[in-house]
Amino acid sequence: MLLQRFTVPSGIRSSLSLKASSASAFTRCSPYSTQPPEPKAKVPLRILFCGSDLFSCYSLKALHAEHKANPGLIKSIDVMVRPGKAMGRGYKEIRQVPIQSLAEELSLPIHIRDTFTGWSLPQRTAGPDGGEPEPINLIVAVSFGLFVPPRILNQAKYGGLNVHPSLLPNLRGPAPLHHALLSRLSYTGVSVQTLSPQTFDAGTVIAQTPLPGVPIPQNCTVQQLHDLLAPLGAEMLVSALREGRHVPPLSAVVDNRIPEGGGDLKDGRKYAHAPKITKSDQRVSFLGHSSSEAALRARVCGGSLWTNVYPPVPAPKGPRPPKAGSEGSTTSESQDTVLGQLELQLPLTYPHPLEESTKGFPKRIILEEVSELFSPPPEISGDAGDAGGLEQQYQAYQRIVQAMNFGTVPSTTGNEQQLGLDDAAFSFQPTNNSESSPPENPRYWLLRFGEDEYVDIETTGANGEKATERKPRVSWGLCTRLGLDGRKEEDKGAVAFVMKGEEDGRFGLLRVGKIKVEGKAAKPAREVMKDLAVRAG
Repeated sequence: MLLQRFTVPSGIRSSLSLKASSASAFTRCSPYSTQPPEPKAKVPLRILFCGSDLFSCYSLKALHAEHKANPGLIKSIDVMVRPGKAMGRGYKEIRQVPIQSLAEELSLPIHIRDTFTGWSLPQRTAGPDGGEPEPINLIVAVSFGLFVPPRILNQAKYGGLNVHPSLLPNLRGPAPLHHALLSRLSYTGVSVQTLSPQTFDAGTVIAQTPLPGVPIPQNCTVQQLHDLLAPLGAEMLVSALREGRHVPPLSAVVDNRIPEGGGDLKDGRKYAHAPKITKSDQRVSFLGHSSSEAALRARVCGGSLWTNVYPPVPAPKGPRPPKAGSEGSTTSESQDTVLGQLELQLPLTYPHPLEESTKGFPKRIILEEVSELFSPPPEISGDAGDAGGLEQQYQAYQRIVQAMNFGTVPSTTGNEQQLGLDDAAFSFQPTNNSESSPPENPRYWLLRFGEDEYVDIETTGANGEKATERKPRVSWGLCTRLGLDGRKEEDKGAVAFVMKGEEDGRFGLLRVGKIKVEGKAAKPAREVMKDLAVRAG
């Protein structure tokens, strides 16, 4: 098998020098929250550093720099890393974690382990001439991912320390950076805590960013927040060691206990957990999410979103029923059948009694190049013209979607006028009916989505008995090209989904540049609408 060496980028490596100015653009907070304690008698530290990612690289670099400058404080550093992961075609390449590359660059002893079972802390001799072995006396775990068991902690004189990028006890867990952004926090920070022998992130907090914390920049990404907090955490760790905060008796700077049932923070928020980000965090709900929340999820969770869509059901075969009042107009059984099939094919109310086989089977689609779109100025509204302006057209679209998802879709002119619409504004055509093709360049498309929730549907069996079944919730979504034509070149194939806004009754717009249908390559969003949209107009 090939071994692929992970090289820490030079830009990251240079920023690991931990100059105090690294975060000056964001905060002037001191790296810890209380005055330095009285000096304590300290034994030179032999550290086992457990890490994995670039966040942990900052702390290891800081400890190594202190080891070189102050060997009386840090006498040696061993590094424990987890085995590399198989990557690439055929999983023939092993990609090692960034901390291993840094440890090799710094010529530090490396221990590759994926478990502590059957393993004990290494011991080093006092010098080249031998002498009594000196064991590891402090464990530092930063973004390691493995729980350090009590057996190992008890072997180290000072136990263990951890750098956590949040204001504990808020945002305990493996993804505090992501959840700080998803929760739309205005401030966050870093904490240095002891390693608890019971569970993750429940140790004694010996240093923490002072309240209110480090301001989170507007539209901040996970990487930007990482680059802001990683050097602060590394500096805080070294400062805590210099001041002997790791030496008993420990002084807690905050209470890291969470009251049973949750409890409140000082600003009124609930304590939040920060679980690992999964694919479910990237699932967008056109029924429940606002455009702002959907764009936030895309920005924080990897840049794309996904959902399930029900493509159009094939049009029923048979003669097309003549228009009412025309020659040959009948109420024949064939006409009723076709009209009934079309009604089943395009249910415009919910809940509906259709089985999955009638609705068709959902396909997963991935929405790429996602961002929140703010209303463009009227001068580029283009063909919105007679609809009363782009703002009014968007608002009308939102009313249509809300009516279809939560009430009855307007079917008469009177109802349309009640919603502030006219016949032209609601002239949708089935995309799958060859005798009634949609316009060559539709303004908008209606899609049917499968939601991640279930509802109780009352059904009637063949014997007339009623029963209740749980069915997946189906929602309607509407996207449009209005407001995108005439903008940037990359917007020519994009669409804007009309969603709810942050304010009650206000619309929101989610721009989607490309859509990848399950099993196919990503294409400009408008190109796939003919296969996904139930109606277009």
